[in-house]
Amino acid sequence: MRDDLLSSPDSAAYRAATTPHNATAVQRPAVVAHARSADDVADAVRWAAQHDLQIAVQASGHGAGATIGADHLLVDTSELNSVDVDVAGRLVRVGAGATWSAVNAVAERDGLLGLAGSSPTVGVAGYTFGGGVGYLTRPHGMASSALLAVDYVDGNGQTRRATEDADDVIDREALWAFRGGGGVGVATALTVELVEPRELWAGYQLWSVDALESVAEAWANAMAQIGDALSTTLSVLHTPPGAPMFPPALRGVPVVHLSFASPEGAEAARPLLEVLRAAPQPAVDSSWAPADAARLAQIHLDPPNPVAALGMGRWLGQDGFGTAGAMLSAAAASDSPLAMVELRNLDNAAPARDGALTAVPGPLLLHAVGNAADDSARTRIEDGLAGLRDTAATADLGRSAAPFADGRATDPGGLNQSQLSRLGGIAAAVDPDRRLAPTRILASATDIPPQHVSSDE
Repeated sequence: MRDDLLSSPDSAAYRAATTPHNATAVQRPAVVAHARSADDVADAVRWAAQHDLQIAVQASGHGAGATIGADHLLVDTSELNSVDVDVAGRLVRVGAGATWSAVNAVAERDGLLGLAGSSPTVGVAGYTFGGGVGYLTRPHGMASSALLAVDYVDGNGQTRRATEDADDVIDREALWAFRGGGGVGVATALTVELVEPRELWAGYQLWSVDALESVAEAWANAMAQIGDALSTTLSVLHTPPGAPMFPPALRGVPVVHLSFASPEGAEAARPLLEVLRAAPQPAVDSSWAPADAARLAQIHLDPPNPVAALGMGRWLGQDGFGTAGAMLSAAAASDSPLAMVELRNLDNAAPARDGALTAVPGPLLLHAVGNAADDSARTRIEDGLAGLRDTAATADLGRSAAPFADGRATDPGGLNQSQLSRLGGIAAAVDPDRRLAPTRILASATDIPPQHVSSDE
């Protein structure tokens, strides 16, 4: 085992690894393993077994939600950040700690892009294993469907490779789990299919919250007219008081935010922009214009710094467009506990590979989040989310979007019971001693009898 693989609580490396982007839950593992290779991960897993420790895994910590205590070893995969693009094959092999911004900075040199999310600092692995939706979902589908292979370490510290044609059924089943089921084992590298956008355009607009009703109505009316080449998000968000990126009148207040992007050029947004003429002029218009990967990653206006985010994600049907204004108004008051409520239009007909979640369950994704800085704030946020769910009830499809359940250790509504049973069976085959801490999705399968999976070998 590498001499500097492990760090203790009195070190700077430990403190950096246990300060996730989502700061909701306390992270105080016994030690942190700073992996630079698959062998490091395997060594760390075996060391944890020898010392009777559970194993948690983290790179950026966007998906952090479960407490990590002194009975855990934390595997920090952030240094597994290699990016190797196969231009001819239109593929990329990436380390499990790589971010989408790093991948697309390389891929776009050859006219390619990965199916990234809205935040530039989100890791490829956790995002893809949760399904993965972003500004390229409408034309190309979920990121999980573009996943072709995963190199991973099982609960016994053995390196494995999950592919559709793997010799061992466990590895074939593992790929199903990695495609939207949160994954099993400890991933060390992914092989992902890239897309080739014809002409990438992007932009966003901001209004005073007073314009919410008219903007929401215009946006909903436009959805029937735009093709699947255009992706949009509409939100009410609370801006930071001193943020220079916003004009003075829009600082420290709730604002209406519309972002939109297309890989098919300027014409894709024409129906939306025409309908928006009926709404007030935006206070900020970041022009609809040609974009690179960096600009695409900026239009969602994600907060750059860690925050104690607590939230929910719900899949909605077409009825959600008619109640868009009412749902978004949950964040419209200056004292609302919800710092952001957004609707993402993700309806698409893209083909999907077999996996736990590789096709969007509905045309709309409702995401809401608040800053749970203390117990009082957490209670207010939960009340606000409950009220929002009541407002959205007529459109709710009964499915949660687990990756958007910010700050939670588990989210039981993302998969059905049969899928959770299959996922539990795969996890038991990969990690028979239950050494690995479950992902948010897998944690929901603990009370459901798992389907049995045995090795072909």
